[in-house]
Amino acid sequence: MKLKCPVPRRALSFGLALFLALAGCGYVPRPVEGVPPGPPWEALPLGKWLAEDRAEPQALSFCAPPECRPGLAVAVVRLKGKDAETTDRLMRKPAALAQALRSPKTAVSTVALQEGPSYGFTISLGPQKGGKAPAFGAVLGQRSGEDLMVVLVIGDAADAVEATARRVARAELGQ
Repeated sequence: MKLKCPVPRRALSFGLALFLALAGCGYVPRPVEGVPPGPPWEALPLGKWLAEDRAEPQALSFCAPPECRPGLAVAVVRLKGKDAETTDRLMRKPAALAQALRSPKTAVSTVALQEGPSYGFTISLGPQKGGKAPAFGAVLGQRSGEDLMVVLVIGDAADAVEATARRVARAELGQ
């Protein structure tokens, strides 16, 4: 089975759409540690993911332009069981994800990322022929017993995405 993923028009709108889709239950989580507290950063309401109790969002924050340049969305998720194992393998070998997402219209690149004991990758996803800015993401994770704690950052600028992922991983994953 080959994965196909449309190229998002802008990283922030892609990230916010993803995170808003996960939101919707009635409780407001704590803000993500490692990002500035209060406005213009906002925490989003979260509930448990309906994934057979394998994935559980811990915190989610975003900061959208014009208050923030570049825009960023940040999530912390605890994965369990099969989801943790699959994600762990992917985080250690992101080339498989890049290969699955690549198409004649989509340019994808991944680079391994390490921050203390946390491991993961950065990703750039954009149109093959240019014209529109790519989406940038970074994932850092660390095992906590059988569970996998994951920091996910999506934004408009590669350097801000990577720096935020590193900072949040240090704050959230206890490095």
